[in-house]
Amino acid sequence: MVIILSRNLYESSLVKYTMNKKISQKTTASVSNATILKLKVLAKEKETIRRKLVVTAKQLAMVAKERETIRRKLAVTAEILRLKAKQLATIAKEKENIRLKLAVTAEKLVFKAEELAMTTVKQEAILASIGDAVMACDSEGRVILFNRKAVTMTGFSAKEVIGKHYSHLVKFVREVDNEPSEDFIAQALKSGHKTVMADNTLLIRKDGSKIPVADSAEPIRYTHGLLIGCVVVFRDITKEKETDKAKSEFIAIASHQLKTPTTIVNLYTEMLLNNPAGIDALKQKEYIAEIRGANQRMIDIVSALLNVSRIEMGIFSVDPTPVDVVVILKNIVKESQANVKEKNLILQEKYHQLEHMIPIDALLFNMVFSNLFSNSIKYTPLNGTISVKSLKVKKGEHINGKIIKENSLLVSISDNGCGIPLNQQDKIFTRFFRSDSARNLHTDGTGLGLYIVKSVLDHMGGQVWFLSKEDEGTTFYFTIPLRMMKQKINLASY
Repeated sequence: MVIILSRNLYESSLVKYTMNKKISQKTTASVSNATILKLKVLAKEKETIRRKLVVTAKQLAMVAKERETIRRKLAVTAEILRLKAKQLATIAKEKENIRLKLAVTAEKLVFKAEELAMTTVKQEAILASIGDAVMACDSEGRVILFNRKAVTMTGFSAKEVIGKHYSHLVKFVREVDNEPSEDFIAQALKSGHKTVMADNTLLIRKDGSKIPVADSAEPIRYTHGLLIGCVVVFRDITKEKETDKAKSEFIAIASHQLKTPTTIVNLYTEMLLNNPAGIDALKQKEYIAEIRGANQRMIDIVSALLNVSRIEMGIFSVDPTPVDVVVILKNIVKESQANVKEKNLILQEKYHQLEHMIPIDALLFNMVFSNLFSNSIKYTPLNGTISVKSLKVKKGEHINGKIIKENSLLVSISDNGCGIPLNQQDKIFTRFFRSDSARNLHTDGTGLGLYIVKSVLDHMGGQVWFLSKEDEGTTFYFTIPLRMMKQKINLASY
């Protein structure tokens, strides 16, 4: 563009020069030498200008060439950038796909985390509600879990125990000498095998009291068998100990009671066999009566044991038929008149007047009332008073602190005998249990009568309770539902 401009300027100057020359020729025929010289100088200057313009044009051409080179380089760079942009777009798309996959994975992980949290909550709830005390330790013996039962048994809160070494707070001693027992937890952590707590071990509670416990420690292993800790399970065996003690006492009592009548039977039968002619008829009758009485005591003991066995095995039968309950009560009282007269007891009876016929199992009803009535006779002193009453009660009625569950027949047996110590009343229906007051009056007894009464009434849908004050007397109450009992037949009981 600069070159074209220069040429136009040059041509314009040349045209002007030619025109001026023509004009000069037309107007002036003769030109002075001075004028010609001026024109030559002017032409020379114009030539110089032209040459400069040519140089400038060449320079501008070089600049244009350089600019074209730069343009081409920029075009190449733009193409490279376009390709890079395309690559970046592809990478961005791949990243977006990865992001979406990660988002899906994250959702799955959140779901798994929630599921794991729910499982953890369930496991914690199970551990918290389990009947045994559970304590978990890491490989160093530091407590990492302490369930609710463990808190109850030891008296220490989970906050007090977790994070500390188990031996600092949870201590076990031998029952025989109160010395520290063998550390079965350390053995499990060291050996990697299950260890069992030694027999007759006591747990020292926070308040210093001791309770008998039993159980074991089981190692916890991670993948590839790596030992990471152990779980300790221990349970309160106080009731088991009491049951074992009661069994031992019962065996001793039963053995004594069975030995006494068998000795009597053996003694009197030998006397009758060795000298039948030398014993008069009156003495023989007396001996036979003793043998019969001893035999009856053995039968009673065996019957009690059989009844307990049937109850615990669940083979007790219920065979309801309509019976006159007042007749049953009166017959049992009548059968016991000899024992009542022997102690010169005052017997008071008051029975309900209407609807004596009730659909019940007569044998079971007889068993319940006979046990309670014979106990009253047995533990009431000479010249004492026994009262037997029956009446019908309605569902929801309050009878001496007890709410009646359904329309029932209520029977009560009251006496002014030895009573039951307050601190032993919660155990009175326990198998093999006999109160101190009962033991003091009569050393013989199985401790099964009231247990059988309670079990039979539970079986029949009835209730039993009592009010008692030591040295003043006891009143036992029991109910029999008036509804038709369901028949329960167990062939094993026959």
